[in-house]
Amino acid sequence: MRKVVLITGAARRLGRDIAVSLAEDGCDIIVNYNNSKQADVTETIKCIEATGSNAIAIKADISNVTEIKKMFGKIRENFDSLDVLINNAAIFEEVDFFDIDEHIFDRFINTNLKSVLFCSIESAKMMHKSSAIPKKIVNIASLGAFMNWQSYIPYSVAKAGVVKLTQLMAKRLAPDILVNAIAPGTIIIGDDKNSSVNTGDKKKYPLKRFGKSTDITSLVRYLIKENTFITGQTIKIDGGRIL
Repeated sequence: MRKVVLITGAARRLGRDIAVSLAEDGCDIIVNYNNSKQADVTETIKCIEATGSNAIAIKADISNVTEIKKMFGKIRENFDSLDVLINNAAIFEEVDFFDIDEHIFDRFINTNLKSVLFCSIESAKMMHKSSAIPKKIVNIASLGAFMNWQSYIPYSVAKAGVVKLTQLMAKRLAPDILVNAIAPGTIIIGDDKNSSVNTGDKKKYPLKRFGKSTDITSLVRYLIKENTFITGQTIKIDGGRIL
C-alpha cells in the first residue's frame, strides 16, 4: 500500500530533494509551500510525477495555525489517512543580538517551532485513524540547536525547541507514531550559491567537506522505510562538526 507523505516547505531545495527521494520509493507526496515561486512548485510536482508517484501541492503559511487547519482540511479531501509528516519548512537568517525585536523573534519561533507542533498535532489525528502502524514524523532540526551560533540566536533557539519537542512528542505519541529529528550541518544542495556558506569553514569539519542533500535524504528514507525501534532521537549529520 502506498504511503502518503506530507512535507512542509517542499517546493525547493532540501524539501524538494526529500520529496523526490520518497516518491522514488513509491510514496504519494503532499507538497506544502508558501512563498516559493509557482515555477518551483510546478517543477517539484513534475519531478515527483516523473517517478510514477502522485503529488498535490497545497499553499499554506504554516506559521499560522488557522492556515495549518485549512491545509489539513484540503488533505482530508484528498486522502483518508496520513502515514508520514516531515517538518522541513524553516527560515534561516543572520540577526545581530541587538537587532532582535519581538517581530523577528516571533517570526522564527512561529515558522521554525510552532509550525512543527501544530502540523504534528493535525497529522497525528489523521495517523491514528489508520490501522497500519507505526506512522512516522521526522523533524528537520539543525546543528544550530547544539552549537552556539551567536549571530543566529532566534534560529538556534527555535531549533533547540524542535529537539526538545521531538522527545516530548515521541513519548506522547508512542507506540503508534515514531518521532525523530535530523540535525544537519552545512549542506550543499545542487549548485548551491547560498551566500551564508563560507568555503573556508570546511576545515572545521573532521571530514573536510560539507554535506550533500543525499546525506539527508538517505537517512529520511531509512527512518520512513525501515526504522521500527528508534524514536525521540535527534541524529546529527554534520561530518563530525559537533566534535
